[in-house]
Amino acid sequence: MAREKQSVASGSNETGREETEREGGPGRPGRREAAKRERQERILDAAATVFAQKGYAGATIRDISSLAGLADGTIYNYFENKFDLLIGILSRLTELEQLPDELLQGLRGDVQEFFVVTFEHRMGRLKEGEEMLQAILPQVLIHPELRQRFYRQYVERIATMLESYVAAQVERGQLRPVEPKLVVRLVQATIVGLLLLHIMGDETLERNWEQMPRFLADALFAGLRPRDGE
Repeated sequence: MAREKQSVASGSNETGREETEREGGPGRPGRREAAKRERQERILDAAATVFAQKGYAGATIRDISSLAGLADGTIYNYFENKFDLLIGILSRLTELEQLPDELLQGLRGDVQEFFVVTFEHRMGRLKEGEEMLQAILPQVLIHPELRQRFYRQYVERIATMLESYVAAQVERGQLRPVEPKLVVRLVQATIVGLLLLHIMGDETLERNWEQMPRFLADALFAGLRPRDGE
């Protein structure tokens, strides 16, 4: 067994040396880094697809390597194991959470339109990261460390920004005196529900996907609009 592991490791090292040579050798660090990033992205694309289709437990490194078009040992030059691949997928999801200019500008605009843009942003990210979410969410539910990372990196950042915005609008009298954290949880719960319906192929949702941000924002704002005497 030890000899077999040594052989696999040796094969991985040989593969790594061959890839380094193809990437341009030690004299071309820029090309090497670009090739390394491209290969990492290809591996993570394949991992997300395999995890989403087969589940984390049913997926193998060989499955992922085959889909990525790489030798089995090559993945170990970039990721230690399957869990490390999950962390890589989570990092890619986090990158999708960069706030777009239109959402940042909405912080200074009309409250109702801000909610429209917010739902457009969140629903757009759902579709863009759908396969990655399908790959990682089952493990988020059962793995404490991954769950903490997911909440901190993917959920909490946007939630904190939205809570600050809602609190400011309540202070200005643009919204009813409500608890900002509860408003944001309502938005997040709605997005999670949309994700589940989308994954299950709900026909009504799919037919009305483009109209949903406006519909949801109008419904939310109707409940948050200041009432007489408030």
